Amino acid sequence: MALLPHLSRRALLRGMGTALALPWMESLLPRWTVPGGGAEPLRLVYLYVPNGVHMADWRPAETGRNFTLPFILEPLQPLRRQVTVISGLVHDKARPNGDGPGDHARAAAAFLTGVQPLKQDGQVRLGISADQVAAQAIGQRTRFRSLELGVDASGNAGQCDSGYACAYSSNVSWQSETTPADKEINPRLVFDRLFRGGGADEAGATSAERIQRRRSVLDFVQEDAQRLRARLSNADRAKLEEYFGGVRELERRIEQAEEGLVMEVGDELRPAGVPREYGEHLRLLMDLLVLALKTDSTRIATLMFANEGSDRAYRHLEVTEGHHGLSHHGRDARKQEQIRKINRFHVEQLAYLLQKLEDERAGGGSLLDSCMVVYGSAISDGDRHNHDDLPVLLCGGGGGLRPGQHLTVEPTPMNNLHLALLDRMEVRVPALGDGTGRLAGI
Repeated sequence: MALLPHLSRRALLRGMGTALALPWMESLLPRWTVPGGGAEPLRLVYLYVPNGVHMADWRPAETGRNFTLPFILEPLQPLRRQVTVISGLVHDKARPNGDGPGDHARAAAAFLTGVQPLKQDGQVRLGISADQVAAQAIGQRTRFRSLELGVDASGNAGQCDSGYACAYSSNVSWQSETTPADKEINPRLVFDRLFRGGGADEAGATSAERIQRRRSVLDFVQEDAQRLRARLSNADRAKLEEYFGGVRELERRIEQAEEGLVMEVGDELRPAGVPREYGEHLRLLMDLLVLALKTDSTRIATLMFANEGSDRAYRHLEVTEGHHGLSHHGRDARKQEQIRKINRFHVEQLAYLLQKLEDERAGGGSLLDSCMVVYGSAISDGDRHNHDDLPVLLCGGGGGLRPGQHLTVEPTPMNNLHLALLDRMEVRVPALGDGTGRLAGI
């Protein structure tokens, strides 16, 4: 299938059931512009971490722009001009409000909705999440309305936290009151979703052939790619080759993740590309997320570092006890030290993502300059299970954000932040959950 003669912002290379979106390139301007004359569209990304954080090593002592990053946030130092620490946000609907225990389920459920989840024999009733409000409004502008990723599988059946449905703990993205937007945890399937084209049967057959022959997705689009090269400047040809190199490297890492496990369990039980090492799993998903954003395959994404209440051990950090158990530290100094390590490791992964976005050129700046990235939890101190003064970071320069500060506010619904970001996405809704207005100062 030939490349379309008039390239658009969603330009694709196609071939044999494969569709490969293109990154931003100057040679494709001026058609790669968005309404209003801007060269780059806005992207909205939400990252969720479970079990709260050790607030003593999270919250900066100073406010304003002249502040020192505490221990947990130190990995962000090279990118601090792109990061705002927000203190004072609250999720009231993660509190019991008469429903008794179940703070973890309520935390994940309320994070992007600001709605009190139904607690009744594992039944589900919540509300639409901020990311899906945006997806319903502008998702048709891209190949995928939104992208939902995570490390832990969604457990949407049964009860998981004091009578709450498991769906609450394992999802932050909700399409409706009763339907979560299930996240994908398998990098191989995310890759195929981004790059497969055609009908379901054709796409499935092509994917199977590619895996069997160990051929790159790029091998299937070479005819289109050759036509495109003739239309590009030397600089953009180099950029295209760099992009192709990144795609090949992602394929290699996914295949290595598969093969490393195949050697242990045999071909008949071959897993589908989920790395054994937690950090590599997160980074693979982040690399795929960057690829989806840079090719404008989607502008809205969520990534859960783990399901809420996760009791994962972090043995590579010499943390052998489970995360959830350690979060109930009872002010035990040894357990607090372990929690600090876990929290800092999560922020290191955030720094990895932000640096990847910063390194990608887009329009007149970096890809991070067109992103609004929210990182945080709906639990503050995991030992207290409190839902005020939440640990929240707002990163990137998209939508006129003014990053590089520690912003402190009076107790304010976190949904006020969501509403402010939706406004910048030109998705204007009168209300969202328990929001009372738009957060100022960001």
